[in-house]
Amino acid sequence: MPELPEVQTIVNELKKRICGLTIIDFWTDTPKLIKRPSAVQFSKKIKGLTIVDVQRRGKNLIFYLQPNKGKSGKVYVMLAHQKMTGHFLVGQWNVKKIGGKYSVVPKTKGPISLDKYNSYIRMIFYLNNGWQLGLSDLRKFAKVILGSAQEIENSKDIKELGPDALSPKFNVDYIYSIFQKRNKAVKPILLEQKVVSGVGNIYGDEALFVAKINPLQKSKTLSKKDVVKLIGAIREVLKKALKLRGTSASDYRDTYGKRGSYDKVRYVYDREGLPCRVCKTPIKRVKIGQRSSHFCPCCQPLKKIK
Repeated sequence: MPELPEVQTIVNELKKRICGLTIIDFWTDTPKLIKRPSAVQFSKKIKGLTIVDVQRRGKNLIFYLQPNKGKSGKVYVMLAHQKMTGHFLVGQWNVKKIGGKYSVVPKTKGPISLDKYNSYIRMIFYLNNGWQLGLSDLRKFAKVILGSAQEIENSKDIKELGPDALSPKFNVDYIYSIFQKRNKAVKPILLEQKVVSGVGNIYGDEALFVAKINPLQKSKTLSKKDVVKLIGAIREVLKKALKLRGTSASDYRDTYGKRGSYDKVRYVYDREGLPCRVCKTPIKRVKIGQRSSHFCPCCQPLKKIK
């Protein structure tokens, strides 16, 4: 699932590539991705709106839409969560219906047409400059919601988010107090978007390695010094991944259809059996709950409880 660096990379590119453009048409063959309103109503309301800004909230993309200057109409906000395999692309496609099924063929040359992970186009926003905003989603888990600013802000998707991992509100006192109230492995807590938004399985593993904290370590056993290291590690890893345009160990691609580069330098995530980049000890994988965690048993020993 795209995490903070991947979503922010897409947001940064969309700001440059589609802000100021107007949506003139819309297509989808997967209406279930549109959670509110109905797909029919969504298609009617979205046409004629101009994209004035794109922001990130946790792992969500927030599109701010309004009527063209001089035209009356309602201002809307569109929330999009790319989920497991979704990613937005800016390109051009031909859509044909053959034998009751749609065929989406890319006209854009390069990664969009050559990389299979860019070929699962489920919806297209047609823009007034001839380009299109497409959503590729292999597993069809992405979701889109259209509503007023108030409706989106009050939705569970936004209202229940914890502090952003790169915001000042995500600080030592805040997370230490949470750790002291819990008595569970530290890794799953970092994945709770109600605790901290933007961190997922990839960067949870990576940050714990940098902080030299075992993912199985009970949160209550961590000292304030440990928490200082952890917060610093989270910020360090996220900023590095953002600079490298995200991780493409699996489906993620940017709006040009290109891979991110962080997976080439990752320390532990999905490196089971490979040597630690620091001490050469084989990386181990352990299941905590329903999620896999990767760590170096030498660099990240379990802290003994006195």
